[in-house]
Amino acid sequence: MSLKVVPLSSSSSGNAVLVTGNGRSILIDCGIPVRRLKEGLESAGVRLNDVEGILLTHEHDDHIRTAAVVSENYGIPVYASRGTLREVKSRLDLKGGFYFEKMRTFSLAGMEITPFSTPHDAVQPVGYSISAGGLRYTQATDIGYFSPEVESKMLRSDIVLIESNHDVDMLINGRYPVCLKERILSRSGHLSNAGCAEAVLKILDSGTRNIILGHLSERNNTTELAYETTAEAIEKRGGSVGKDCVLVVANRRTATRGVEL
Repeated sequence: MSLKVVPLSSSSSGNAVLVTGNGRSILIDCGIPVRRLKEGLESAGVRLNDVEGILLTHEHDDHIRTAAVVSENYGIPVYASRGTLREVKSRLDLKGGFYFEKMRTFSLAGMEITPFSTPHDAVQPVGYSISAGGLRYTQATDIGYFSPEVESKMLRSDIVLIESNHDVDMLINGRYPVCLKERILSRSGHLSNAGCAEAVLKILDSGTRNIILGHLSERNNTTELAYETTAEAIEKRGGSVGKDCVLVVANRRTATRGVEL
């Protein structure tokens, strides 16, 4: 049994996460240049030709930018919710693709994939819970709040990747227009560092011990702030990062070491 999760890029500028279960690999999102995608995969010991599927979370450009090119040139099938796939095809020259009508579990690359709804301002956004050999990884970025559905899927996972998008003070005092600030802060926008920390405490209480913080804002967050906000919340509860859990912040533009079980 083995499960490996490597964020290849995780930010508002581009997203792609490698998930390898028992030696077989898939991608969640494909929103970075092909060259960076190949370099990130190779650093994790995987060739792009070995990827067996691309799961899309939603249709925003930073998650789908090169999905059509990669799918066509490397023969990798794309999977998404019906609404997401329709929107992607209206924006990209994506041929084929598979959609799931309801949030039912399906098999891909020897892994069991369970999509679930997420609170974000897209047509039909989803997160994914992926099981391989008795181990489970759950990912939810681009979430305005830690919804009951997201919470139920993340609890008791072996590894989670959750959004820690912005520091509220940096966002409010920053240069974004008011309408964009309001969108980000809304319940269909993005999860703040503080919101992420609160969610992580619940996840840890369920027995999860491997946490990856992702989708950090380029302008309204720092790696240090994201890490410290969650680490301090854990310590205030009497826990300790390193002793009681693994806490990793995904790199914005390069592959992260990730987590392997």
